[in-house]
Amino acid sequence: MQALTADEAFLSERGSGWIEQVFSRAVNLYLPAQQRLMTLLCEDYDNAPNSSRLALTHFDGLFRPGEPVQFHPSGILVGEDKWLDTTSCQRWQPTTPQLSGERFRQIPWQQWCEVIHQQLQDNQTLFLWRGDNPFYQAIALALQQRRQTLFNALLQGREITSAVANMVGLGIGLTPSADDYLVGLSTILFIDGHPAQHYRNDFYSALAVARENTTQLSAITLEAAFSQRYRESIFGFINGMINEPTRFSIQGYCQY
Repeated sequence: MQALTADEAFLSERGSGWIEQVFSRAVNLYLPAQQRLMTLLCEDYDNAPNSSRLALTHFDGLFRPGEPVQFHPSGILVGEDKWLDTTSCQRWQPTTPQLSGERFRQIPWQQWCEVIHQQLQDNQTLFLWRGDNPFYQAIALALQQRRQTLFNALLQGREITSAVANMVGLGIGLTPSADDYLVGLSTILFIDGHPAQHYRNDFYSALAVARENTTQLSAITLEAAFSQRYRESIFGFINGMINEPTRFSIQGYCQY
């Protein structure tokens, strides 16, 4: 099996572990010493952190959960009979978005916020839940209250760690959970040059405190978002938003 592309973290890995999860077009590899997940993706997926795209259209019948995995300089041995060659793999090196003070002021944040709210309908997100399900009602109320607490903490510049920690894991398994919200929020807040970038360490501290409240995969996703490591399509989204704010269509993304 041939690896097409991979990021630096994937190509420099030399640990061992096992296959944690197998899906039709993605396979998660768990490395216990590093407490890290690496991911194999099919060729039609976009690049992502800690991942490699393989020259395959699906993984059906190829891998089994629990199979041992060993990373080597030239590839990955899976089980006793599968070799993933990385010798000719292209290194994926995304351009890190940067935001100047002038560009920050040019971006129509409020206008985009209004467009997003116009696109959303009741019950399309837990944050706007209006149904009769008492469980969803309770989660929606908790999400709204804790989000407001986080907003207040960010505006005042204090008690941010506790506000973030109280959101980690809330509504996990539902869409969107508080973790999903934190991923999206940090994608914007921690762009290099954003005025709130210096709160990054507060978010890291919150995750360290509340890590046990969420799943391993969600915690890893949060860490990646805090450090501005996300999928190739998200890099495209952020770069378009920053570099071409007058041509960038938030409506198109909302409809998608």
